Order: sequence, then C-alpha cells, then structure tokens
Amino acid sequence: MAMDCGQNVDIVSFLPYLLQDFWELGTPPEMVIDFVQKHCKNGSTLRALDVGCGKGAVSIKLAAALKCHCYGIDGIPEFIEASKAKSREYGVAELCHFDVGDVREIIKEMAQFDVIVLGAIGPVFGDYEATLSTLSQHLTKEGIIIVDDAYIDDSSAFQHPLVLSRKALLKQVERSGMALVDEITGKYGESFNLAQEMENIITRCNELKTKYPEKVFLFENYIQNQADEYDVLENKVVCSMMVFRKIGD
Repeated sequence: MAMDCGQNVDIVSFLPYLLQDFWELGTPPEMVIDFVQKHCKNGSTLRALDVGCGKGAVSIKLAAALKCHCYGIDGIPEFIEASKAKSREYGVAELCHFDVGDVREIIKEMAQFDVIVLGAIGPVFGDYEATLSTLSQHLTKEGIIIVDDAYIDDSSAFQHPLVLSRKALLKQVERSGMALVDEITGKYGESFNLAQEMENIITRCNELKTKYPEKVFLFENYIQNQADEYDVLENKVVCSMMVFRKIGD
C-alpha cells in the first residue's frame, strides 16, 4: 500500500538508493501466481500487465511459473533496468517486457490483458471506481484484476486520509462494474521481515544524510513515514489481496 506516495516528491530521485536492498517491493509474487492459476486458464497464453511493477518481481516470477507474457511499467528508470537484469537472470527475458512510463498517460495505447496487477500502489487513476473502470476496458472478457492494498475494518474507529473502509471500497468497486470474486486477508506481509526492512531503510538514509547533509530533514522524514506506514499495516488496517472480475463475466 503506497500510503506515503506523493507526500514529498523530492524523495523519489533517492528511491533507487534507499531501496537497493529490496527486490520484492511489497506484493508477494507467490500469492499473485496462486490467484492467476486459480482464476485463469491456459497459463502459457496469458498476457499480464503489472502496473507500477517496481523491480519486476511479480512479473518475472509469474512468467517463470506459468511461461506467460508479462508487461511491466514503472516510473523509475533504475527499477526498470533492475527488472530487465532480473528477467535475464531468471531466464524469462523473452517473456517479460519492461518500460519506463506513466500508465495514466499510455493506457489508451494498451491492448487487452488477461491479468492486471496493482501491487501496493493504490488507485492510480484517482479512486478505485475510476481505476477499475479504466483498467477494465483493457481486460479480456474473463480477465481478472488483482489488487494488493489495505482497508479499514468496518467495525474500526481508526481513520486515515488514504485508506478506505471495506464498505466504501466495495461501493467503489460496484460502481466500476466489477465484483470481488476472491480475497486473502491478514498479515500475509509476514513473508517479509518488516524489522529487517526498516533497518535497511534506516541504514541507507543515514548514508545519504552523510552524503547530503543539507537534506537531513528529507531522509529523517522518510524514515518516520516508513515507520508510521509499517505500524498502520501491522496494527490498524486489514491487509488484503483481492481479485476483481467484470460483473456478468
């Protein structure tokens, strides 16, 4: 869940350095693979779109497991270069294509996909009604959209400006013409060592503070944002990987 996205655009240019210790950036590829195998037929003929693909972990592992074609888009050039290198390492370079770009700008030029993955990047077209409505136009009849995000339990008093309640989220989904057909909730993030992740982030921030002493506040703010996000994910919201399909398909 990209809860800190947009809080400070100045940090973006430093993300390749700050996240150099990570390959999988938030979404467990194995869970995506399980959902695709469960809900899609003819794995080797599938076409998957990975929106905000990061360093390509989901696309690469999906292609390796199912021999399907995957197209990943991300706005950070260094992440795309890392994705291409990893695809060669995994022997799936011919199955994976990665581009630097903004999906909001190039979506109209895109073809149809059997699987679209939104892995911990939030509703990139504004809200989930707009995001699913837009992406569904590029989804095959029996295709699925997999969303990795979090919501607030309807019984919780917790509020966050960037996190919807489950009820509000599903209302947006319904208005988009799609339906929730599968879901896994809980601390599936346990596949990631959050304490180790935080330690790595602090280490890299401290290195950058030494190199750019005039930007100390920027890096300290990033550490605090990440600590706050991990706290929310661990203790205050429901982590969820959801599968959506067009209503009537």
